[in-house]
Amino acid sequence: MGKNLADIKSFIDEKRFFDLKSVLENLEPADVEEILNDIPREDWIIVFRLLPKELAADVFAELESDEQVELLSQFREFRVRDIIRELDPDDRTELFEELPADITTQLLVYLTPSERMEARELLGYPDDSVGREMTPEFVELRESWTVGQSVEHIRKTAPDKETIYTAYVVDNRKKLLGVTSLKDLLLTSDEKKVAEIMNTNVIKVSTTDDREEAARKLAKYDFLALPVVDMGNCLVGIITVDDVLDVLEEEVTEDIERMAAVEPTDKPYLTSSVWQLVRRRIFWLALLLILEGFTTSVMGHFEELIAGMVLLTFFVPTLVGVGGNTGSQIAAMVIRGMSIGELTNKDLWRIIGKEILVGAILAVVLGILLFGRALLLKPQYDTAVAVSIALAVVVWYSNMIGALLPMAAKKIGIDPAAMAGPVVTTMVDITGIAIYFGIIKLILL
Repeated sequence: MGKNLADIKSFIDEKRFFDLKSVLENLEPADVEEILNDIPREDWIIVFRLLPKELAADVFAELESDEQVELLSQFREFRVRDIIRELDPDDRTELFEELPADITTQLLVYLTPSERMEARELLGYPDDSVGREMTPEFVELRESWTVGQSVEHIRKTAPDKETIYTAYVVDNRKKLLGVTSLKDLLLTSDEKKVAEIMNTNVIKVSTTDDREEAARKLAKYDFLALPVVDMGNCLVGIITVDDVLDVLEEEVTEDIERMAAVEPTDKPYLTSSVWQLVRRRIFWLALLLILEGFTTSVMGHFEELIAGMVLLTFFVPTLVGVGGNTGSQIAAMVIRGMSIGELTNKDLWRIIGKEILVGAILAVVLGILLFGRALLLKPQYDTAVAVSIALAVVVWYSNMIGALLPMAAKKIGIDPAAMAGPVVTTMVDITGIAIYFGIIKLILL
């Protein structure tokens, strides 16, 4: 790839466009995208003008929405038309939903009447639904057909389909009856009927299902695609594993950003302005700063205790650090389980029961470790006991908070990822310090 990149840069600089075209047309879309990321933005238009139509559309579909908009403004009309028409319906829908309505209206003109109807239908589904991600380009068979007829049908229609490895059997009203694979068709005698080999136990999703539900089913059953049906069980499209990979990447990115108290965005870091980066972070940082102010108030409540036993303040950083880490650990584990469908709100009491025990074991082990450290710092047995008990309680409490907050957030419709990281840590800081000094006061005074 390094040699290709050097050659391409050289061909662009020297205006050797024939040589450049011969290199580009033999590359995969992912390789072309990698090249675009390594050359100046003003040279992108040169690359796209030399790409074959189909390859140009595949590369265009992989770009970020702001990059797509910029390129569309630079393309000549015939190139815009070619790319819009070559895009897969699901990729086209994704582009249209990112564009201003007036630009989308202009681009719809380049489509055939049936393609326009298809685009408007896909755009009509809710955001983040399966309907927005599906493609209507699938192989459709009839149960009365023979295997030979079906294979011939696939051979003729394959160039226009998203995938041909799975075929879907429907009746005259598009009702989904069953599925069969290309492998089964090729390994069965031509005279057999499709009805004899199709699987009627169909795993499917609805147009209004959340796209994460499709991702979970594809992962669970190890399928390449899932049929998408409407409320009447009519087959309207399929959602493929490559579409789901994009969905999972988006969802994981959002979860990571929310767990770090950052507002999610589709815009890449390097193309974001300083102000955009600040805007994504400032709200949560300001909110957490305000909440941390309660920590000062809590410590002020124990001012006399702190003044009389300054040694106790040495353990505050350890206490809030260990408590925050404990809460963040279990929060991340619960959020991960919820995101892949392993945990639901029905598992709440099982989680509570398990984490009561896990938290108790962690509390005892960490309490013993701090007891030894406290004795080394200052050999006062009663202080070491009080500090270690306080830490043990904070660890157990933090563990329960970290386990329950994501579940509670899900219950009230908030993204569970927002309840991890800095949010858990801040809550543990405030309540942990109150628990710490409360136990110290109870034991030592």
